[in-house]
Amino acid sequence: MAEKSLEGLAKEARQYADLRFDELKLKTTRGLSTALGQTLAYLLIFAVLAIVLGLLSLALLQWLNSLVGSPWGTLIVAGAFLIALIALWVNRGKLFRDLFVKLFIDVFYDTESDE
Repeated sequence: MAEKSLEGLAKEARQYADLRFDELKLKTTRGLSTALGQTLAYLLIFAVLAIVLGLLSLALLQWLNSLVGSPWGTLIVAGAFLIALIALWVNRGKLFRDLFVKLFIDVFYDTESDE
């Protein structure tokens, strides 16, 4: 009788381990798909923003060139972009790394669904 109860306990332990492994696979799949989806959404937003910014800078460049002359308008727009690039470089950790760290923590350590 003790052998049958040990066999039953071992069978239930295997089933429990299989269920926990399946749960881990499902959570990992959900987490990766959410993270990938949000990352692609950020990339799409960035691409559209880059196109819009490029068109606006081209319009500003043409307008400034007609006001102050050809090389000076170009230098003004290039200087504005250089200032923006320096600001992004100084704040790169806060803007980009922290954003993705928070995203991955929210995705992979989701405590709401565990409760």
